[in-house]
Amino acid sequence: MTTDVRNPAVQAYWAMHVEAMNWSGMGVPEYAAALHLSPTSLRIWRDRLDEGEVEIDWRAHLHPSARPAVSTSANGTPPESSLTAPRSDDPASPRRSIRRFFSDAEKRAIALESDRPSVSVSQVARKHGIVTGLLFRWRAQFGVAQKKRAKLAAVAMGDDTAAVRLLQSLVQPPDGMTAIDLPDGRRVFAPAGSDPDAVRQRVASEGTTP
Repeated sequence: MTTDVRNPAVQAYWAMHVEAMNWSGMGVPEYAAALHLSPTSLRIWRDRLDEGEVEIDWRAHLHPSARPAVSTSANGTPPESSLTAPRSDDPASPRRSIRRFFSDAEKRAIALESDRPSVSVSQVARKHGIVTGLLFRWRAQFGVAQKKRAKLAAVAMGDDTAAVRLLQSLVQPPDGMTAIDLPDGRRVFAPAGSDPDAVRQRVASEGTTP
């Protein structure tokens, strides 16, 4: 199978298998072997979906004939007229689980929870007992989209002191820290409220090693 991320049909195909694998509790090798899939492709698409690189509701791409029928009836009783009456000795059909309903506030809270960088959409869906496709629809409904992962580039520092100071001025201090300039032009970060002279004295005696 191709791993072309631009093909919606391919996206839907692999999203379906990734969701089925997650809910089955099987690992990539076991699931791929059971369904004769490429474990490499399955692993690639699992990572793409978990990291938010691809977001798709695969159910929306099913042919209408393959979509499950949705009933608005409040009771689960069969219609009064039937072409074939069930036999008295036939086992009763299993009772269908009751559908859960979420308020808009609950949907938005779950969608925002899936936007945290430390969790994936599939993890949040499993936590709340919903399918990932439903969570993707909520994310689109409330405008929640996971940000693209930052791409870091290596920077080679030259001997030009002015260039080094310019780069240092672009680095913002972390939360709860403040920037303190040293006599030689370098800059260090210290906890907010620290005495600049005490920090410079400590750096001069101990260096900048944490």
